[in-house]
Amino acid sequence: MRGGRVAIAAVSVVLLGLVFANGALACSCAPTTPSESLAGSDAALAGRLLSVAPHGAARAVYRYEVLHVYRGRGEIEPGSTLMVTSPRGSAACALPDGVGHSYGLFLLSGGRRWAGGLCGVVSPRRLWAAARKPRSGQAAGSTAGCTS
Repeated sequence: MRGGRVAIAAVSVVLLGLVFANGALACSCAPTTPSESLAGSDAALAGRLLSVAPHGAARAVYRYEVLHVYRGRGEIEPGSTLMVTSPRGSAACALPDGVGHSYGLFLLSGGRRWAGGLCGVVSPRRLWAAARKPRSGQAAGSTAGCTS
């Protein structure tokens, strides 16, 4: 009986160690509001994920159907397909991989290439609300500086 309790305790300790070890490798994002992320991004859009393809050992290319552009119009058009490079794996803050799901994305540009990660993902509704929120120095209801 005592040996069984010791074995259960040992297994519990090992399992707890694995849980906390994974937590140490988890993605960590600096707290920002969607409005702050919108102001700091090169592009912001609502898009529906079409596919995810590995691109080397540590990266993947995410293909989105662009539903709405809030920032970056001219470079990105609604109805177009956009390729976004992201790290692979949740510990590296990879983009969500739910094909068919819609996401609000804050992206950075590297020339004509777009990059993103989990820290730049919000619901399309939260992105829409952030784009409609007046920025400091704007009158309420104004959408100056935002593209739609």
